Amino acid sequence: MRGGGQVGRAVRELLGPPARPRDTVVRLALAATVGLAVWVVSHQVPYPSYKDWFDLRVYQGAVTWWLDGQPLYAFDLDGTGYGFTYPPFAALLMTPLAALTYAQAAAVYTTVNVALVVLLTAWFVVPLARRRGWAPWFAVALAVPVVLLMEPVRETIGFGQVNLLLGGLVAADVLALRRGWRWAGVGTGLAIAVKLTPAVFVLYLALTRQWRAAGVAAGTAVLTALLAFLVSPQLSVQFWGTTLWETGRVGELDQISNQSLMGAVARLAHPADPGRLLWAVLVLVVGVVGMRRAVRAHHAGDLLTAVTLVGLVSCLVSPVSWTHHLYWLVPAVAVLVDVAAGAPVVGSPLGGRPRVVARLAGATAAVVTASLCVGTLWYYGDPGKDQPHQPGLLGGLGEETYVLFMLVLLVCLPVRAAVRTPAAPPASADVLAVH
Repeated sequence: MRGGGQVGRAVRELLGPPARPRDTVVRLALAATVGLAVWVVSHQVPYPSYKDWFDLRVYQGAVTWWLDGQPLYAFDLDGTGYGFTYPPFAALLMTPLAALTYAQAAAVYTTVNVALVVLLTAWFVVPLARRRGWAPWFAVALAVPVVLLMEPVRETIGFGQVNLLLGGLVAADVLALRRGWRWAGVGTGLAIAVKLTPAVFVLYLALTRQWRAAGVAAGTAVLTALLAFLVSPQLSVQFWGTTLWETGRVGELDQISNQSLMGAVARLAHPADPGRLLWAVLVLVVGVVGMRRAVRAHHAGDLLTAVTLVGLVSCLVSPVSWTHHLYWLVPAVAVLVDVAAGAPVVGSPLGGRPRVVARLAGATAAVVTASLCVGTLWYYGDPGKDQPHQPGLLGGLGEETYVLFMLVLLVCLPVRAAVRTPAAPPASADVLAVH
């Protein structure tokens, strides 16, 4: 009977308290609004989300080519100029794709990505819903369609990219650290092994004095590189010695879809070469500001804001950050929504004016969400190479829409005070709480 009681309590917690008639009307209105917004936006996006799993086809074609005895980094998908750009260990992980048909690989990738969207969205939303007295299932069901429509997510799914997987690995480490698991850091290390940009999370772990997790993450990344070297020394030498530094392999730096600091500098300098010194100075400033704020958020107990700030730093300082890399804008919106709903803030530049902070957070969340859903960036240009850039101040700012969002959030994303989530079973609270 004890087991049945625990299950019943968990179910009741998921469903939330019985809704009053007025609450039911509000929930139905919200659901209808989200449904209408999804339908309208899906018909107005200027840059179609369906990409025929282009990147997945690169992955599958490259590992098949490699297993046939061809040099991995010489692969070129159908003469498009796009080939495999990840570390050798990523190729080892992707070798099972060679055993699948294209349709099977697309089905598996899409299923995994959608499942990750649901799990990660629950990680953000469930604590917020419980604090507001909402049924967690309803809050997640309301949020998931919006998240699926936001550009970094829909692009990741449309291309068959790995960005949601990387976010899931980092989130797994946050959970592991909260629960005191000794393997905390393995997720971050594996994320680095697939794509190098999550390496900034090791710096965050070190700055917050989570030494064991930082060591585990760095050690995991090194061990995966050694494993790849043992499998193919020549391939590892080629990647770390040559391929890693050939940024032109992934596209031109000044493409509008490259929403990193380097992309912004390259567009400002076009048609001249981007100023590397200016870029280095900007990277240093962004790194210092972002990591200092992340450390402060960590010490305040707001882990979601802390890792979100680190994720934004990783997107900005990477030489190439395509729009589907910018997943960390999604949890930033979740933090803003929580503050708009009344979560207390510590260290606000507006001082003791919580109502003003809440309104600004709500307005920012609405602007960022709407822009990501309609793809504001694509009203100013196309994603292809050799595209002309917009003249004038407004056109130039429009091309940097997502860069500007990330810079503003890096400076202004609120840090929430530690808030206890009420009426949550110990297990579920430990898994989902983000403070």
